[in-house]
Amino acid sequence: MWEVIGHRWAIALIESTIKAGNVAGAYLITGPEGVGKRTLALEFARALMCGNVPPCGECRECRAVRERTHPDVMVFEPQGGRIKIEQMRELRRTAALAPHRSGFKVYVVTDMETATPEAANSLLKTLEEPPEHLVLILTANSADALLPTIVSRCRVINLRPVPTSEIEEALHRRWDLPLDEAALLARISAGCPGRAVRMARDPQSRKERAEDFETMFRLLRSDLVERFEWAGSASKDGARVRGMLERWLTAWRDMLLLAEDRAEDTMNPDLAEEIAPIARRLGRDGILQGMQALRQTVQALDKNANLRLALEVLMLNLPRL
Repeated sequence: MWEVIGHRWAIALIESTIKAGNVAGAYLITGPEGVGKRTLALEFARALMCGNVPPCGECRECRAVRERTHPDVMVFEPQGGRIKIEQMRELRRTAALAPHRSGFKVYVVTDMETATPEAANSLLKTLEEPPEHLVLILTANSADALLPTIVSRCRVINLRPVPTSEIEEALHRRWDLPLDEAALLARISAGCPGRAVRMARDPQSRKERAEDFETMFRLLRSDLVERFEWAGSASKDGARVRGMLERWLTAWRDMLLLAEDRAEDTMNPDLAEEIAPIARRLGRDGILQGMQALRQTVQALDKNANLRLALEVLMLNLPRL
């Protein structure tokens, strides 16, 4: 069976593509962090190796893909926060070789928005002259963060947030979480199953979430000097900052909902006591100002803006209590 939470339309698309024998040479899967891009890419690879739709989950090919030992499936992930030219050269060199055990070679490149310019251009050469047996699957937060010439050579699958009820059911059924805990994690995941699963498995992930919101509450009460000091420090860890900003956005959305007396729709019910007074203090206009500042920052980062500069602009535009 498909080991994906939600995204039934994307699964149906992949199934029909495989059954029709119309598998493209390159795909780009986009969506927010934790929404399931990497999982879907590997499930696509598993189906191609297995030859069954959905994949059986029991054969040698399925087990090898799941255990990351299949010779015809390779995953390239950022090294030191970036996809590097050496990785893309290795991809190009090995992709030219014939498959070992199947009719395809499936290469997955995650977080393609982190690629250096040299790595992106090297990958583009592979896309321009792809081996017939190669299926290349890229993942990125947004297609806007990639070279248009790369995007134009891919079939784009844009994953949307998964309904809370589907995440809650999966957490309860697959990971045996109590219903109340599954419901809370599903809500705070903002439609991204990966975030919920990480928090279910790893207490450190919950600690990071708490720290991220503590930082936001502190910065709302800080002067520009302290805000700029934070921007300088935070800019040293771009991967952490991206997830932090998306978490902050869920809190600002909650503020707007609380201002409209819609507490039942909030994503962070455990933060209501901290968020509600801020919402009252800022009012609707201040909340919308904060949301706009955060969205503009995320959009700028998707386009590879300078991280420190983007955070400093955010600190200028974020309302102050």
